[in-house]
This record gives sequence, structure tokens and C-alpha cells, in this order.
Amino acid sequence: MLIICTFEHSIEVEQALAVLEDIGVGRETIMTVMMDNHDERIDKTSTNHPNKITLAFEAGMASGTALSVVGISAGFVLALGPIIWGIISATVGFVIGYGVTRVLQKKYFKSVMRFKERLPELAVIIECQDSHFRDVQRILWEYRALSVGTIKQ
Repeated sequence: MLIICTFEHSIEVEQALAVLEDIGVGRETIMTVMMDNHDERIDKTSTNHPNKITLAFEAGMASGTALSVVGISAGFVLALGPIIWGIISATVGFVIGYGVTRVLQKKYFKSVMRFKERLPELAVIIECQDSHFRDVQRILWEYRALSVGTIKQ
């Protein structure tokens, strides 16, 4: 029986392999393959995740538009008129929206929503007898395997 699993490259992999050798799975029946992480993930179907500057610009434009409507409305009553107050309030709204978004990105999103740099993954292929199957599978899950699959021969 073949068992194929993936791990993040960490000390848990080494510990799992040592335990597998202790229970009788020979070193010659274990194969490990280092997987490449592609740094630039290109997803042509997803445009839902703009970069930080684009997101801040969009927030600034939205708040600028909202405040310009309020400024134009108030400008009919105020001294300089609706056009000047619309421009002033649009500029103030843009600065507020852009600034608040950037501050939130630096403080809140950096700690909570940041993209974790993934460790390189490691694929482990183990050939074992049916009698060791349950033990091997249990050990792999105990040592934080990301996924485990089996092929019956």
C-alpha cells in the first residue's frame, strides 16, 4: 500500500519519519520530494484582491464622493457656493478615506489579515504493508500532515 502525504517543511516531518522507522517502516520504503513554492501567484480569474494602494485609493474616492455630495448641498447655504464647497469637501473626504484605510492596513490588517508566508511543502511517499497502514496514517496526522492519501496496490 502506498501512502502519500504533504507537510510544511518543519521539524515535525523529521520526527514523523523517525517514529515511522521505529515502528518498522524501512528507510528504503520512504521517499520525500521537496515542492517548489512559486513566489508570484498569478490568478487570472480573481480580481477580488486589489493591492493595498488600489484599495486605499478606492476608499478615498468613495469617501470623497460622499463628502462632496454633502459639501455641495451645504454650499447652497454657505458663502462660497456649492462648487467651491463641493471641491473642498471632496478633497477632505478623499484624504480622510485614503488616510483611514492606510492606517487600518498598517495596524489592523498587518497583524490579522496578512498573508502568511508559507513554508515550502514536502511530499512524503511511504510504501508499507497493510498491517502498518493504520499506525502510519495515525502517526502522519499526529505530526501535522497537511493531507494524507492512499493507493491500494
